[in-house]
Amino acid sequence: MEKSGEERRREGPGRRRFVKSVGLAAGGLLAGGAGVVTEQAWQDKPVPASAASVESWRPPGCQVDVFWSADTRRRLVALTFDDGPMERWTPQALDTLDAEKVPATFFVVGSRLRRNADLVRGRFGRHEIGNHTWKHDDLSRMSHASAYRSIHRTHEAIKEVTGRAPTLLRPPWGRLGGTTLHVAAEHGYDIALWSLLVQDRRFADRPAALVDAVVDHARPGSIVLAHDVGAPSRKVAVQELPAMIRGLREKGFEFVTVSQLREAATGGAGEKGIFLPERARGSRVG
Repeated sequence: MEKSGEERRREGPGRRRFVKSVGLAAGGLLAGGAGVVTEQAWQDKPVPASAASVESWRPPGCQVDVFWSADTRRRLVALTFDDGPMERWTPQALDTLDAEKVPATFFVVGSRLRRNADLVRGRFGRHEIGNHTWKHDDLSRMSHASAYRSIHRTHEAIKEVTGRAPTLLRPPWGRLGGTTLHVAAEHGYDIALWSLLVQDRRFADRPAALVDAVVDHARPGSIVLAHDVGAPSRKVAVQELPAMIRGLREKGFEFVTVSQLREAATGGAGEKGIFLPERARGSRVG
């Protein structure tokens, strides 16, 4: 039965409130360049604006959600780590998460995962693993064939190393284009961005300020972006991870993976009391 507008407003945004496949054909402007065309180009080429970088428009028959936080009243937060795994500083991040019994979501670069499989094999059990392309590629500037190859190679590497197929894509730099969305749809992915960045470069010489910036700005449903490889400043962020976790816990936050966070969104299972993070149930994951 069709719901009234008032009923929909009371329910709040649901899981599918973001970008749908029908939205790909609608021609909305997306960040990143490849999916943005001028009005003149739209008139000259009868192709959806958000699919302009796709050689042949073929609706993939499914929808793609693009999200950066969860709408939840519960004090839940998801820690995420991009760009690994590498010798520096993925093991240190994993050691801290193990010691604190905190789950996280790692968006891995496929070529690095393949090269450093022994570094993380058996260590991702409590964590969620997402796709971050094969070589940290800018999907918004790639052809469909190249983007598909980058995503698919990483998808297969994640399955091989972890035994689980990923369901989330985080495009490097958060850049979206028609190609990004189309290839995500072909893999059954949703796209996970972030709402709170760990500003390691800004606070590299002030570790306490870095921790305070994360703890003070976290909100229920926040997705926190950190990195477990990269510039020397990122080592500072990994070293301060225990302090961040303690600070967030002192403010009543519990830690979940990105997918668990979405399940807890307003109107979902979490608000009905079905979803509980592992720590809340008192059981250990992986």
